[in-house]
Amino acid sequence: MSDQASPEQKVDRRHFNNPHLTVAAAGAEAAQKGLPVHACPYKHPAMLASWLKGYRQAQQLTLDL
Repeated sequence: MSDQASPEQKVDRRHFNNPHLTVAAAGAEAAQKGLPVHACPYKHPAMLASWLKGYRQAQQLTLDL
């Protein structure tokens, strides 16, 4: 058995190329730093939604008692 993929079994690494996870992490980091929502650097609707998703999730986890 060789480690190389046969032509019938090509290695598909597209599922590792997901920029939305990185953008959501950037949104969470911005929320933790206390940046306002309008500081989002993305204009594309999909990236904007991912950034806002990370931002909202990070805000929900903070408890300032």
